[in-house]
Amino acid sequence: MASNKYIKLLLLGVFAFLFAAWLGSGTTSKADSQASANVIQASGAALAAAQDDYVGSETCKACHEDQFKNFANTVHGKVAESKRWKDQAQSCESCHGPGKDHVEGAGDKTKIISFKSRTAKENSQSCLACHSQTSTHATWRGSKHESAGLSCLDCHSVHQSQSGKTNETTMFANLQAETKILKKRTENDTCYQCHSDVRKAEYQRSTHLFKNEDRESRMTCSSCHDVHGSIGDKLMKTASINDTCYTCHAEKRGPFLWEHAPARENCTNCHKSHGSNHTALLKARAPMLCQSCHMQGRHQTVAGKPISAFMTNRSCLNCHAQVHGSNHPSGINLQR
Repeated sequence: MASNKYIKLLLLGVFAFLFAAWLGSGTTSKADSQASANVIQASGAALAAAQDDYVGSETCKACHEDQFKNFANTVHGKVAESKRWKDQAQSCESCHGPGKDHVEGAGDKTKIISFKSRTAKENSQSCLACHSQTSTHATWRGSKHESAGLSCLDCHSVHQSQSGKTNETTMFANLQAETKILKKRTENDTCYQCHSDVRKAEYQRSTHLFKNEDRESRMTCSSCHDVHGSIGDKLMKTASINDTCYTCHAEKRGPFLWEHAPARENCTNCHKSHGSNHTALLKARAPMLCQSCHMQGRHQTVAGKPISAFMTNRSCLNCHAQVHGSNHPSGINLQR
């Protein structure tokens, strides 16, 4: 944020004064005191001079009325007008920089920061001036999305709140779009701009992304993924895929006396997390799924005829019900 620069200048002057007082150990000379006062005065003068370069949001509104009106309805716009931030925030100029030269140049676009002409990294830097201080955005630098050349503006619409639109495609705009100033109506729709292969999960029978009557998903992408950066695989919120699944399915965590190796290794060995046409989000129905590993054993596991016990009802799970692990002393075959 541009106003941070001026706060830093003022803090620098205060620090210089305190440092001079410390050197004097309580017996600071008149010359030292005067030097410290000069530093503070110079910092204040620099702050005042820099503030003169700002013209205020009302001046911006004179030419950019539509953008100003839309921005006022966004989270950023409401923060800029709040009692807490009004004396610190510069509204439009917090991101676009001082507008004095832009106004005096009759709207010269080269005299103001334009996000359309900047690189993705430069655009993100402006946002990170404030948002890098939060835990949810602290790992953006070096994340997969940043490495892919994306910027904040690829997902977020700073000037426009989706809740303010009323056309047919966005008439059901919800709080996801408003509070996160997303470019699309929902969080999932925003992610689908790139991850189109996941969209099909919405139309499958058994899915995490099933929508209710308000066209909102029970879960969103950020329920599992930290889109601004993560230490986990696939931008998971936790260190591993299994740990992410355990946040909801705690009963599958264990520890178990008898473990099922594929389940302990990775839930996605058997499940499709975004959606499946099989029950329990399985990659394939039993016994085909089980036979991808268990072709031979104590008994022949090939399905055989349609009336075979290995095909009816829950198939392999008719007997081996504890597929995630068992704590029964006799549960070595995951039967109890």
